[in-house]
Amino acid sequence: MTMAKDDYFVVLYEIMKYLYSCLKQGKDAEADQLTAEYFEIPERYWKYIMYNLINDGYVTGAFARKTKSGIAIIDLDSIQITPQGIQYYFDNNFLQKVKKSLTDPDKIIGLMK
Repeated sequence: MTMAKDDYFVVLYEIMKYLYSCLKQGKDAEADQLTAEYFEIPERYWKYIMYNLINDGYVTGAFARKTKSGIAIIDLDSIQITPQGIQYYFDNNFLQKVKKSLTDPDKIIGLMK
């Protein structure tokens, strides 16, 4: 199985890594580093990822709502990783495989052999 830089778990890992780094440095996350354009993925896909991060309790401060036209993500300027998110970031076996394999995010990476 191979994963590209736009795979769900690769994007999820990068978001969580960034938010955890911001927390440790005592900085607010910059919303422009949490956009579909930043990750070079479709807006609808990015909203899906963010919606699940928020609703699964891995991040707080931002809000996600389903609307008639799709998903709305609100207040990214206040987003932070939660303790549950930190635990998921460190303990999830699949995310650890992403981390070990993510040497060059511009390459397609083989995760499972």
